Amino acid sequence: MTIQSVNPRTGESFGPKFASTTAQALDEIVAASERACEVWSMMAADERGRILNAVADALDAHAEKLVEIADLETGLGKVRLTGEVGRTTFQIRSFATALIAGDFISPTVDAAVDGAPPQGHPKFLRTVRAIGPVAVFGASNFPFAFSVLGGDTASALAAGCSVVVKAHPAHPQTSQTTVDIAIKAMSDAGAPAGTLAIGHGFEFGKAIITDPRICAGAFTGSKAGGRALFDLAQSRPNPIPFYGELGSVNPVVVTESGLADPATFAGAYLDSLLMGNGQFCTNPGLLFVPENSEFLQALQEQLLLRDAGPFLSEATKVLHDKVRTALEEATGAKKVSGKAVDSLGFFSTPEILITSAGQMMKDPSKLSAECFGPTGIVITYSKVAEVISLLAHLEGALVGCLFAAPTDHSAVALVHALAKMSGRVAFNAWPTGVAVAAGQHHGGPYPASTSTLHTSVGIHAIERFLRPVTFQGFPDELYAAISHDSVKGK
Repeated sequence: MTIQSVNPRTGESFGPKFASTTAQALDEIVAASERACEVWSMMAADERGRILNAVADALDAHAEKLVEIADLETGLGKVRLTGEVGRTTFQIRSFATALIAGDFISPTVDAAVDGAPPQGHPKFLRTVRAIGPVAVFGASNFPFAFSVLGGDTASALAAGCSVVVKAHPAHPQTSQTTVDIAIKAMSDAGAPAGTLAIGHGFEFGKAIITDPRICAGAFTGSKAGGRALFDLAQSRPNPIPFYGELGSVNPVVVTESGLADPATFAGAYLDSLLMGNGQFCTNPGLLFVPENSEFLQALQEQLLLRDAGPFLSEATKVLHDKVRTALEEATGAKKVSGKAVDSLGFFSTPEILITSAGQMMKDPSKLSAECFGPTGIVITYSKVAEVISLLAHLEGALVGCLFAAPTDHSAVALVHALAKMSGRVAFNAWPTGVAVAAGQHHGGPYPASTSTLHTSVGIHAIERFLRPVTFQGFPDELYAAISHDSVKGK
């Protein structure tokens, strides 16, 4: 089987064909990754930081070339993709800076206490070590920031793990070129061969997550694909952590006090909903608004002016259209559409489904279906209690948002309802746009992620790939050597 790029704007195939990685090649890749991890994990943290900075520099130097390829494969536009390369190198440098500063070199020492247990105990040194070779599955919607050299790969490398990435079939050239650039930069800077590697094909993905030498997996993508990989990771003779981001509807709630300017709010909602043609994991899939005819009128008028954008791939369009049709039939909602599609590529007309809280309470489970693309559901309500009741029936989300005046008496109850089912709650802000910061949490209850305890964005993402180890009763000179080689997330 071969994989070839397809231009989503035209539907035409182009560029080189990539053969699926064979079982023999996979064995060689993982063997090299295992050998590299032995060396890479024991390098001083500041040395790994220096090498990561070299990778970021190399990506920046080749940004124009990378953007050119990615635009042809994804249709996301050169401005957006140029910014995404910058985000990617910022993420890598953030981990490098932390390593060089020694932020992760802080083992916990518990001094010896005389006496019998439980009060008495020998000296303990609690450290963390790289978990081992990691399998990373590139995402389709962010070909740089969440793909083969995105936050999962950057944080795993920072932790001292070697990484084997699976290229996404929607942008195989972007994936291969990005990894090739990074491998050369790492080699030139002194990283061991095999620290980073790439493979292609569906069977490669299944095989890599079940290979006994792989110690953890990371994934951003669909609920079906992520759950299948999660189940494989857990059904192994030696189950491993699998950090998957599987989908989210990201509810947005606006109260009367937050809807002071209905027309402006309608425009801002469409900007967020249709950003990247709606193909964001933080897309505001559900909008709860008070019954307000002015807002609904403005929404319909403004949507008529919005153009359709290309999907990332034909498969993405087909799945979106299937889910949208099912939602239309299941909800019986009023349908409002944007401009009609007049392109040969992978496009669908933007659409809003408008229904009421009372109608959706008859079967709220329908609201948890993620429609990954230019489709939103607007739910009107008359009482805040209706919103809280519906939120309680939703599946886990990455983000929940509240638009309200700070003095709104209903704000606290709504915030608690959103926090119960979301990994991040934003006030008077849209869910799209995920800052790379130490305080960030990009995760949430299932299916937003398979581990609600961890984030895939920000410095704390490194903690997913660090395994705690305690050393007991060692002489001081050995403790010093162990401490020097240890890394610990703060």
